[in-house]
Amino acid sequence: MKCLATGVAVLCAVGTVLAYPASDRDVIWMDPAVPAMALAAGTPPRMVHEPGTTFRFLSEPTAGTSPKFDVVDERGARWKVKLGEEARAETAAAHLLRLAGYQTDDDYYRAEIIVTGLPRLVRGQQFVSPGGRVRGARLEAAGPQSPSHTWSWFENPFLGSREFNGLRVMMALINNWDLKATNNSAPNRPGGSDLPRVTDLGASLGRTGDVKVRSKGNPADYAAAPFIARVTATEVDFVLHSRPMLLGFLNFQNYKRRARMEQVTRAVPLDDARWIGGVLSRLSPAALADAFRNGGFTQAETDVYVEALQARIAELNRLPASAASGTAPAPGGVAPAELPSGVPRCRLDTCRQAPVRERVTPLSFGTRYARGVFGGFEQGAGIGLGVQLSSADALPGIEVRTAALGSTRLYRRLEFEVLVPHAGSDRMHAAVRLADLRRDVDFSGIGPRSPADTPTHFQLAQRNYEALWSRDLSPSLQAGIYAQMATTMTSPDTGTADIAITELGAGAPGVADRPWLPGLLSETRIRSYGAYVAFDNRDDRRGLTRGLNAYARVADATSPSTDVPGYGWREAEADVRGHIPLWGTRTALLLRARAQLKAPKSHGRQIPFYDLSYLGGRAYLRGYHSYRFRANNVVLLSSELQRTVYALTPVRGIDVLASADAGQVWGDARTVVDPALLDTVLSRRIWRTGVGGGLQYRHSRRVAIRLEAGHSQEGTLIYASLSRGF
Repeated sequence: MKCLATGVAVLCAVGTVLAYPASDRDVIWMDPAVPAMALAAGTPPRMVHEPGTTFRFLSEPTAGTSPKFDVVDERGARWKVKLGEEARAETAAAHLLRLAGYQTDDDYYRAEIIVTGLPRLVRGQQFVSPGGRVRGARLEAAGPQSPSHTWSWFENPFLGSREFNGLRVMMALINNWDLKATNNSAPNRPGGSDLPRVTDLGASLGRTGDVKVRSKGNPADYAAAPFIARVTATEVDFVLHSRPMLLGFLNFQNYKRRARMEQVTRAVPLDDARWIGGVLSRLSPAALADAFRNGGFTQAETDVYVEALQARIAELNRLPASAASGTAPAPGGVAPAELPSGVPRCRLDTCRQAPVRERVTPLSFGTRYARGVFGGFEQGAGIGLGVQLSSADALPGIEVRTAALGSTRLYRRLEFEVLVPHAGSDRMHAAVRLADLRRDVDFSGIGPRSPADTPTHFQLAQRNYEALWSRDLSPSLQAGIYAQMATTMTSPDTGTADIAITELGAGAPGVADRPWLPGLLSETRIRSYGAYVAFDNRDDRRGLTRGLNAYARVADATSPSTDVPGYGWREAEADVRGHIPLWGTRTALLLRARAQLKAPKSHGRQIPFYDLSYLGGRAYLRGYHSYRFRANNVVLLSSELQRTVYALTPVRGIDVLASADAGQVWGDARTVVDPALLDTVLSRRIWRTGVGGGLQYRHSRRVAIRLEAGHSQEGTLIYASLSRGF
């Protein structure tokens, strides 16, 4: 990535160091190594000898949707015969993949073959004429039977590699809408390279979609189908529709499986798509035409396909280079246009950068207009779950969302927001939100010496109006500004037997007639505005996360002049998290440094107690209760060592972890009201430390189940979360 400033350059350098190089992978792509003259002449590579001229019937399998039977030719070679609409499409598609360098079955098409001993077929008898004449036969070399296994597009050893992403592009290129794992196979080769292949390409070269619109081997449908759906700063989405009609949702498992297939051709890295485009650009029109002629298409049909394919290859080569790569145009391609930007790595709809950083993880319902979400609450709320409704792309230029979330501790949150994904340009984004939050929050006191034996809770009701504008400076770097009006009401928690929070805040000299926690038992209004910058090049596509996440924010907050007492402060926050790979891909060291500093603007100005910086909890000092210490300022240092003990897939795995944290708080705005508090609240800085360990099950790139224990001088606490750590 080309950095734009010295500070950004430092982040880029550190991020590059933290991102470990890809480990050696089995081979999924091999350069066809076909001389250019041969390609220009239209001669695709062959893998075995062609079928003979006479065949003897062996058997008729009944699996799959197309009629099939097995034969042996006069030379003793076994062949699998497929009939019907898939025969031509599969043969041509296999030739195209082989020309691009991918392993495929060795398929041949014959307009007619003669088969001796052919009985009446269970399926496909309409393609048989007297004398054993069979029309429109695809012959696939059977070869010796050897052990093999199927593989999934979402769980395989090649995820994240350039070659695998190129294969994903090829599926979009040929409009293959049947991307089931059962259509993929690879031989079992212990100790050797594994050459996976897509073994069933019949549902190709037509239109993708549901059962009413999709087709196979239809040149007119293929030429009319769109290819590229969206290009962002780092990725490209290709068009592929596979999910059933809405009524198909009744068969939920099939609907879910079909809907997931559409993800195969989405979020392909730009540079990988350009790479395969460069490979394809070496193919002459004669080479492309030969693939379709070998598939039995007429010259007129071949011409339609070749023109459409050339247009798609040209689209690939017009893709810009990713801003993170700084690479030259793809081989045979054209110079990239000015880089378009899209949604940043941390999308507006799943990640908030300001004024409070938080992440909401989406759960697909198989429709663009509704989805499940989890998260959405700060620590101590349990697990948050909810439903989000969206206008998707129904409204030009904007997306309207509304969400309702609850937590396992019965907290609730309602949201309404309007997103502008492209606010003036593809690089700029805007959002306006209204949020209503009701929850209980832990409280132990203010200052570094808050006693451990007086924990309590308070109820918080808050309504926020927020406006955010952000710009993508690069695929990994984003900056933004925000404004917020927050109205907050706090009250004692009457549902517990804890010490009343009013007792913890009472008894201050000269003000014994009122609770002495700024913002308690009153409604406060705080206007704030600020700016932030966030750098994130973390990669979690294979195994443990690696890379760097750095964040900085400055803000100014004040209350309307009618509020008594007055609130006002300035704050600065910095949070740097590094995921450092050690000794390969199975071990990582996580390091974090965070500081949040808040300074009252003037004498008499205070900070509401619920807005103070805090320390304690799973994310902010393990071994202590959530929000254990509160004060103006906080410093946190955290570390975690992760080791994969059992890798289920390149994404899924079971890890053990060990942690060590330290932090401290200091400063209290109340001392400006009564300096007598200086000795009891603003005492010397005290470091708090904790150590721990636990287990983590990584289920996907977004979801991990963690169970860990943290031990400190105040005891041992158990934490459960849905997080990959930091």
